[in-house]
Amino acid sequence: MGESESVGLFIAFLILLEQCLYSSDRSSLTQTEILVPKEFVFGDVEENIEEIYPLSSVILMVFLLAVAIDRTVGHYWKHPYRRRMSWAHLFTFMIFTALIYIHHASLEFHEGSPDYEEIDDDGDEETEKNFMFYLFVLLVFICGLVIDWYSSYTTKEHTGVSPRQTSHRKLLEANLLIGEGLLGEDELERCLPQKSLRIFTGTWNMNGKKDLPDRLDDFLFPSGAESAQDLYVIGVQEGCPYRQEWENRLQRTLGHRYVLLHSAAHGVLYLSLFIRRDLVWFCSAVECATVTTRFFPMIKTKGALAASFTFFGTSFLFINTHFAAGDSKVKKRIQNYQKIIKDLQLPRNVPDTNPIYSDPDDVTSRFDEVFWFGDFNFRLSKSRSEVDSILENLPDNDMRTLLQHDQLSAEVNKGSLFKGFKEGEIHFRPTYRFNIGSDVYDTSKKQRTPSYTDRVMYKSRHQDDIHALKYGSCPLMRQSDHKPVFGLFRVWIRPGSHDIPLRELYLMELKNIK
Repeated sequence: MGESESVGLFIAFLILLEQCLYSSDRSSLTQTEILVPKEFVFGDVEENIEEIYPLSSVILMVFLLAVAIDRTVGHYWKHPYRRRMSWAHLFTFMIFTALIYIHHASLEFHEGSPDYEEIDDDGDEETEKNFMFYLFVLLVFICGLVIDWYSSYTTKEHTGVSPRQTSHRKLLEANLLIGEGLLGEDELERCLPQKSLRIFTGTWNMNGKKDLPDRLDDFLFPSGAESAQDLYVIGVQEGCPYRQEWENRLQRTLGHRYVLLHSAAHGVLYLSLFIRRDLVWFCSAVECATVTTRFFPMIKTKGALAASFTFFGTSFLFINTHFAAGDSKVKKRIQNYQKIIKDLQLPRNVPDTNPIYSDPDDVTSRFDEVFWFGDFNFRLSKSRSEVDSILENLPDNDMRTLLQHDQLSAEVNKGSLFKGFKEGEIHFRPTYRFNIGSDVYDTSKKQRTPSYTDRVMYKSRHQDDIHALKYGSCPLMRQSDHKPVFGLFRVWIRPGSHDIPLRELYLMELKNIK
């Protein structure tokens, strides 16, 4: 049922109600039988009495109104509360319309009755008072419905936050309207007194395994971290078949203080962003893009999945990547990198915070802060026996001897890829390749060389904006042949301007368009 049909039913209802209450000639109305005026003579009094309009037709009339309102509410306000309120009002309409009609019919019958003059005046007055009372209550309910609709239509959508947070959001939106600035300096000072955002960035090649840990505390809350972070960004390669279950485990571990800001998938590449609930109002609309590096684009096992947004006045780009595998395929991995930075089309609608730095052929130049993580597949350029020997004689947490043979470090130093990027100091053992379910490196026929395939890189437009707090792996997670790797960062945040489309307002705008 379209909008014009609903409006037509509303108009029909009003016309029928007006005729039912005030017209003395109802022969023009749809009836179950033809109404014929009958002449009654009582002594010297001659009166014309009409048959009472059937109550079933009134109920049908109100039912049409119910259908119109229900379809309208279902189209514009798809929320359980809205539907409950609409049906509550509809039943009220039906009951009071029926009562009004009964009392109206009673009054007409009294006026046309041969014993009209003998009827108790008090009873007649009581009937008329009841009629006016029911009519008044019905009008009150109609006004209440109009106010309820208006307030629901003009109020922003509820997004699963507490009443206190909802009130805060309304205050923030009001401040934006009067020019105080939702993303301005004052609001940034109130929300983040340190003017910095704590970010967890993690990557894990899950090897497509179905078995998931019940909780992910060892991964998301690593030992040595001072506190929980403000933003969690988790990238997965060769993700498990049950992506929804994976995200449920993440949410369950993080708890109700965090909300899923964005989730995306590109084949078996997954990307999930969780943020503190009270910070979600200051995020722009999240934009997503993908690049496939396989020869056949329909095969989405290698490539990149990226998400970008602006928080206050600082823009972020997060790239989850799976480069080509193989000890000797260094050039292929470099080609993968070059294709990704050129083909990722971000940002699209969210404005660049500082376009003077932007390069049309390098997506990483268009954002203030960039985090690039994933299974890069760069290996150690030594034989398995040589690496095993080095691992046996390494001092605790001193991996410099191993990293001298790291392919990625060598190529970064040459300037082949990740120009301008940094990496935290590595004090953990190689994260690939383990026998599944154990902490023993590969004992299969291939005897793969232990390597630092899983990495987290970062880059900033402004010097010292990103401060690396901790860089490590999760050796206790044994479900895959890779160990997860994470980085904890503190990022400097700048105030924003009104040209940034806020996430919540953007979503409401899209809903209104639909």
